[in-house]
Amino acid sequence: KRPPNNNHTITQSTTMRILFSSLLIASLTRAARAASVSLDEYRDHYDPAPAAAVEFEDATGVGGGSGEEERNLSGSKGDKGGKGGKAHKASKHVGLEDGFVDLSEDFERDETALAQPLIGRLPVRDNSFLRAALVLENGKIVGKYVRADVNVDDPRAVHSTTKGLISLAIGKLIAEGDLRLDMPLGDIFSDEHWIGDNTDFRKRVTIRELLTMTSGLRGDLSTPPGDSLPEALYSPIVHEDSAKKEYSYLMDNNILSYVIYAITCSKDLWHCKRPIQYFAGSILPSLGVTGIGSCPAGSWNVAHENWSDYGNTDACSDGEFAWFTNEEGFEGATSGMTMTVNVMAKLGQLYLQGGKSAPGPGGEQVVPESWIDQTWTPHVKPPTIVGDNAGGFFWYQLDKDTWFSYGLGGQIIAVNRRLNRVVAMQSDLVGEGCPSIHVMRDIMKLNEGDFK
Repeated sequence: KRPPNNNHTITQSTTMRILFSSLLIASLTRAARAASVSLDEYRDHYDPAPAAAVEFEDATGVGGGSGEEERNLSGSKGDKGGKGGKAHKASKHVGLEDGFVDLSEDFERDETALAQPLIGRLPVRDNSFLRAALVLENGKIVGKYVRADVNVDDPRAVHSTTKGLISLAIGKLIAEGDLRLDMPLGDIFSDEHWIGDNTDFRKRVTIRELLTMTSGLRGDLSTPPGDSLPEALYSPIVHEDSAKKEYSYLMDNNILSYVIYAITCSKDLWHCKRPIQYFAGSILPSLGVTGIGSCPAGSWNVAHENWSDYGNTDACSDGEFAWFTNEEGFEGATSGMTMTVNVMAKLGQLYLQGGKSAPGPGGEQVVPESWIDQTWTPHVKPPTIVGDNAGGFFWYQLDKDTWFSYGLGGQIIAVNRRLNRVVAMQSDLVGEGCPSIHVMRDIMKLNEGDFK
C-alpha cells in the first residue's frame, strides 16, 4: 500500500462525517490502476476488528434500527441476544453444523449423483442459453452442467448478482461497528460532494433504503452509475412520488462502493479500501478464493457499451474473481463482479452456512449470522421477475425455503435451506421471459434424496 499523503486528510465528527479529498482519491486510484494486483496487496495487515454490535431487525423484518436493538456478535450460536433475536434458519435446519463444509477447500464430488447428467433430471425444455450450472447439496457437488463451448474455469460477469453480494461487505462493516443500517448518506459524505438539486432528500437516504430499493432514488439504463462520488450521489432520479419511499428500482449506481471506501477510511488512510480490496482481504480468503484479477479503470463503461458481449471479461487480468471499475477506478456497486461458477457456488454455500466458512471452532464467522438472517427477511414486496415475491437485501424469495440473487440474463445464486441446496448458474444474455428462472425452479423442485 502507498503511504498516506500528508497534504490530504480525512476528518471525522461525532456523526462520522468523512471528508473526501478528490486529490486523495485520485492518488489512490492511480495506484489501483497498475497492471496486475496481487492478493497480498489487498490483505489488511492490521489485527482483525474485535467482536462488535450489529443492528438487528425485529421479527417482522421491518422494525429495528435503533441503538437499543443490537446483538452481540461474539460468534456464539447459543447467545441470541438483542431484542427480537432469532436463530438463523439454516443453522436450525442443519443441526450441529451437519452439512457445513470447509469453504477454503475444493468441494467434494458425489460421483453417484453425478453419474446422471443434471439436464437429464429436469423437464424437457430449450436450455441452449445455459452456459454452466453447479448444484450443491450438503456442501457436495451433486449436479453439474457445462455447455460444450464453455470453459468452466473462465470468469463471467454476473451483472446484478453483484447487488446481492456487495451486501456482504455492508453487513461486515456494520458488524465492525463503523456503519449503521439507518445511517443517512449525509452523515457519511461531506457537503462538498453534494451537487445539483434535491440534495436534502438525497442526504436523508439511508443504507437500509439503498439495500431494499426503497430510497426513492430511481435509475435505468439511461442513468449513469457515477464515475465519481458527486456523480454517483446526483445521477439517480428523484420523482414527485419519491417521498413515499416505496420500492423503486435503481438499476446501476455506485453509491455503496464509495460508502465502503469512506467507512474503511474512517479509521485512518492506511485502512482505506475499495470494494475489491475489502472483499479480497476480508471475505474471499476464507472461501479459498485467491485468484483475484484486476480490471482497468473505465472497464465498467466499456463493458456496457456492448451489451451483447457484456459477459466478456477479456479486459481484466486472469483470475477467478474480478470487478469492473468506473473511470475513477472504483468498482461498480450494483453490477460489475466477474467470477467463475465455482466461486458463485462458494458464496451461495457461505450464505447457507449462516456466514461461517467452516464447521467447528476453526470456522471463521466471515459475516454475522444475523446479517444473513436480515438479508433473507422480507422487507418489501417488489414487482420482481418472478412475480410479487418478497425482497430482502438485494435478494428475492422464490418460495418459503428459497432465496436467490439474480443478474441480467440469468446469472443466479439460489439457496434452499430446507434441502441444504445451492444452485449457481451462468447464462447467455437472452430475450424476455427469464428462462433461467425456470431452470432454477426445476432444480429446486427436485426432492430431497433425488440426487442419490
